[in-house]
Amino acid sequence: MMTFREIKIEDYNKLIPFWKENYFVGEMDSLDRFKLFLDKNPKLSFLAEDNGNITGTALGSFDGRRGYLQKVVVDKKFRRQGLGQQLVKKVIEKLKTLGATYIPVSVEEDLVGFYEQCGFKKTSQIPMNINI
Repeated sequence: MMTFREIKIEDYNKLIPFWKENYFVGEMDSLDRFKLFLDKNPKLSFLAEDNGNITGTALGSFDGRRGYLQKVVVDKKFRRQGLGQQLVKKVIEKLKTLGATYIPVSVEEDLVGFYEQCGFKKTSQIPMNINI
């Protein structure tokens, strides 16, 4: 049975292998950084579980004005069943309660349809970043 709950620091050792298998893990995913992220953004990150196994995640953050989504990841076996949309919706609902009115995302071309189904719209803005 699929259940949803907030992510806790105790989930870290299960999340890393899940992300490695279904997405990506980098140096920013250390335990210390993950704890800092959760401490700065309490109650904004969710996971889905099926019989105790992680099947999806969506992490949220808030800077006082905008909300952000990270690590929206669904197990390959559970994709295209609405699980990712449910996780994104949970983060959006929490961000609304904090006063966020805008959530920018930068996505790969093959994920545009998913985010449109979640209510996001393409803009004329061009995402840019710098690695420091």
